[in-house]
Amino acid sequence: MLELPHQRRDHPGEPTHLDAVTPAWSAIVARDARPIGFRLALRRAQGAESPPLAALLAGVLAGFTVDGSTSFPHGLVLLAPLDIGVDASLASLRPPRNVLLEVAQAELHDAERMRLLFDVQRHGVRLALRVEDRAAVARDKLPLFQYVVADAATHGPPPKDAALLAVAPATRAQAEGALKAGAHAVVGWPLADAPARPAGALQPTHKAVLELIRLVQSDADVGELEQAFRAEPVLAYLLLTLANSPAFIRATPVASLGQAITLLGYKRLVKWLVLLMVIASKESKALPQVYTAVARGFCMENLAAAAGAKHAVRDECFVVGAFSLLDRITGRSMGQLFDELPLPAAVRDALCERAGPYAAYLELALALEDGGAVREHAAALGLSLAQINAALLQALAATDALQTIV
Repeated sequence: MLELPHQRRDHPGEPTHLDAVTPAWSAIVARDARPIGFRLALRRAQGAESPPLAALLAGVLAGFTVDGSTSFPHGLVLLAPLDIGVDASLASLRPPRNVLLEVAQAELHDAERMRLLFDVQRHGVRLALRVEDRAAVARDKLPLFQYVVADAATHGPPPKDAALLAVAPATRAQAEGALKAGAHAVVGWPLADAPARPAGALQPTHKAVLELIRLVQSDADVGELEQAFRAEPVLAYLLLTLANSPAFIRATPVASLGQAITLLGYKRLVKWLVLLMVIASKESKALPQVYTAVARGFCMENLAAAAGAKHAVRDECFVVGAFSLLDRITGRSMGQLFDELPLPAAVRDALCERAGPYAAYLELALALEDGGAVREHAAALGLSLAQINAALLQALAATDALQTIV
């Protein structure tokens, strides 16, 4: 897995019960189109034991830092148990302040559970209310919740006593409409809608990164790569910044591009170039796609590691995931992007044809976004639900860390 700088946070414990839930994640996107966190929907796994809700959630939170290679996320983490009710164990839950627990509207009709929620909130657990009908929620109960979570297709003004999170907009226009109507953020950006840009246009930075990847794949010497970086000051600056980050142990600072390239090594340079493309895209209108693509890359890499794949396979899985939305990010088709880019055949097949040895990893990563046939795709790779959950949680933590660094 790609090393990232550690950020000191209290360790939330050991990951337990990761085999008890099937997850689905989606980015939380603010009004300026920047991802500010993610929602993790949790459904009870078929045939799994039902641990107390607090133990289940604590185990999930511990999964973000399970092997020490990732730190706990700093962005918003919205935990949404969809078919797991509130129980008395929540009184012992003490998550970090950036974690919110999503509660179903039906819980408000039970007096005992309402008392429990008041007690939980009084002990510092922040809550969000998932509603089907905004008008049906009693105003006197809204102060208990920091957010109201409602379908983006639901019309009407946002509630006055809690910020609105609009879930699952079908189109970019619907997402932007919800934000204009007063929603604090959108949960689950419509990735299929690409930002408007001239047909065939490619940002200069994207073009430069693709050219650098071509040079690496063709085994260009360090001097040639260094010269190419010098022609792109932004990329050169980002490369040196990353090379001097705590991700690498070195006796002295890295002062030259040649040193940075040598430190990374050719095998990892492609992965870092993909990340440089992402970082350099932070001012684009495709930030939700960028965030999701990076998370897919980390997730596919982790899934390959869990399956016992070699490092070269893990790295190529990362590239597949990170490039999986490149057509939406750049406005060009996959065929156009890769016609002159000598990517390995297995990478190209997965991206352009959804075929080859990496296609199964990509399909599983996609299922973890839409809550699809996770078990079926996992079985094809010989992975357990616990392995899949750990891979996803660490991928989300790594993506969050990258947002923090840049």
